[in-house]
Amino acid sequence: MIIPMRVKLNLLIFPGNGADILPFKLGKTEVTNGQYVEFLNDAMGDGLITVVDESATVSMIYDNAGNQILNILGSRVVKDHDRDGVYELWEMENPLNRSMIDYDIDKKIFSVDDPAKVDWSIYFDANIFANVVDQITDWGELYVFLPDSSDIVGREVITFTKDIYDVNGNVIPNITFAGHLDMNCALPTLEEVKQWPVNHVQYYGAKAFADYYSYHIPSIEELRWAGYGGHSDWMFSTDDGTLSSENTVYNGGWDKSEGKHKGHPQVVAYFNSKPNPYGVYDLGGSVTEWTSLTNQPSYGARDMASGNEEAMVKIDGAWPRPEEFCIIISFVNTDVTRGNDHFGFRVSRN
Repeated sequence: MIIPMRVKLNLLIFPGNGADILPFKLGKTEVTNGQYVEFLNDAMGDGLITVVDESATVSMIYDNAGNQILNILGSRVVKDHDRDGVYELWEMENPLNRSMIDYDIDKKIFSVDDPAKVDWSIYFDANIFANVVDQITDWGELYVFLPDSSDIVGREVITFTKDIYDVNGNVIPNITFAGHLDMNCALPTLEEVKQWPVNHVQYYGAKAFADYYSYHIPSIEELRWAGYGGHSDWMFSTDDGTLSSENTVYNGGWDKSEGKHKGHPQVVAYFNSKPNPYGVYDLGGSVTEWTSLTNQPSYGARDMASGNEEAMVKIDGAWPRPEEFCIIISFVNTDVTRGNDHFGFRVSRN
């Protein structure tokens, strides 16, 4: 069966190293929400995927082999980051960190969510998120949804950290959060979200996309080779081998023990004038990316697998990651059924 190539991907050509890495093509960026929605609609039309529990709290998409591929209702995480049993304001994660893919049950069609049409109030409902301790006024990009703009007058926009507490341990009044790349507090547009890297994708979700369009999930060797950009002594896959908030969508170097970055995904190739020397974007930031390496904490990978099921290795740099996880050789071994706000992928082809 010949699959129509509706999805347009920009692949770069690599000659290989003349030894153990054969010539290959690699996605210039990660696969986006818009591209993944096209795949879901194509695959649904061909009877290759199934949506389960459409009206439940979690809607999961499966391939025909029964593998989970995507949680389309994946939402913000409300987590006790320092594990002290107390949920605090600094630990709350951005409501925009949810799957931005929607499914129309009646029309049986997928689409990218328009942030302007999302009911963001549910993410502050303690009946749904039992441990939520923030309010919609705590998030700068959601101000447009407030009934009275006077609620935000005089609030200081800050990025993150425990600096929200004064010397007496009380929350400093009149603050609101935004990621360091969103300090203008503008709600992302639909067109921007279509260009965000798709997230909440599990391993078989990445593989289903790749298989459908006759691509592959990249090997670690391919990602490392592309990431170095011809400079084997570089630590980061950037325009100059260094890492900063001026060339990478990552956690800005904050202490990872202080909860998660208050930001969210950005459009692919956000720093569009700063690919690495091979022309590749975001191999050390944006989203973590699945590789084709199976079930082993090799290459020095951090082992985050449960040990109870199949696992795959991901390249580790992402928008909520600190600097040490964004280096070219940073990998993590992960259960194939995991997928959250920073799990994405790109594709390759021999």
